Amino acid sequence: MKTMTAKDLHKEFPRSPLEEMDGYPWLARMIDKVRAQHAGTLGDYIPYPCGSDKRFLELLGLDTELTKAEIVGGASDVDILAWVKHHQRHGTDHKLKEYGQSLLEPTSDEHAEYLKEALAELHKHRPDLVLTNVKNFVQMICLEESHVYPE
Repeated sequence: MKTMTAKDLHKEFPRSPLEEMDGYPWLARMIDKVRAQHAGTLGDYIPYPCGSDKRFLELLGLDTELTKAEIVGGASDVDILAWVKHHQRHGTDHKLKEYGQSLLEPTSDEHAEYLKEALAELHKHRPDLVLTNVKNFVQMICLEESHVYPE
């Protein structure tokens, strides 16, 4: 098993929330953040499991602590992906495409105020960013971290 080193999220960004690992959106980003948290290089990111991590893992029927243990145990991305596929709830493959699409949808009314506050905070630190058309958290993340976001 090839082990992976953690990114220093003080100096670089985790992978995009939209980057897919064999059809699994969010997984690559979650791996980067878990490794960084374990290494003490998480920076200002929300610690694992953030709300989006929980939502992703709940979709697959995976336990947050068991998933974390697999990631911090030194497994490579390929090994983690294989572990996820082996341990996910049966019949969840078809839900991944829907989940990926949900990352592009406008934020729910329930979370709209939180998004508004997050955008205001981001604007304080990054006044160079044009935030007027941001409709969800994934779009905000992609804009802030210079990841591609589909139009």
